[in-house]
Amino acid sequence: MAILVEPLEGAELDRLITALLNATGAVHQVVGRGIAAGGEGVEVIGRSAERLRAILAVVAEHHGDEELRVITEFLAIATLLIAEEEGFAAAFRPDDDDRDDPDDLHADWV
Repeated sequence: MAILVEPLEGAELDRLITALLNATGAVHQVVGRGIAAGGEGVEVIGRSAERLRAILAVVAEHHGDEELRVITEFLAIATLLIAEEEGFAAAFRPDDDDRDDPDDLHADWV
């Protein structure tokens, strides 16, 4: 079964962006339901992570760790690039980050 991602014609980057927006929207719904159920902060994140793990376990059944590692790395890189460009990269840096320029995205991030 092929999954169609729009736009059907054009650059693969555009389909990647559509898929990323769809995925983040779906995760937003999961988190939103946790909040609506009365959860807060770390509790909601923990429950959301458990729910997503249960939902995505089927992916791990059909794809090995190496395939998942590539996807994870891509998502991490995309997250850091977006955060850097939009000005909230500090949220992803450890508190003890001793880099010279805390606003600089370093090559070792990606």
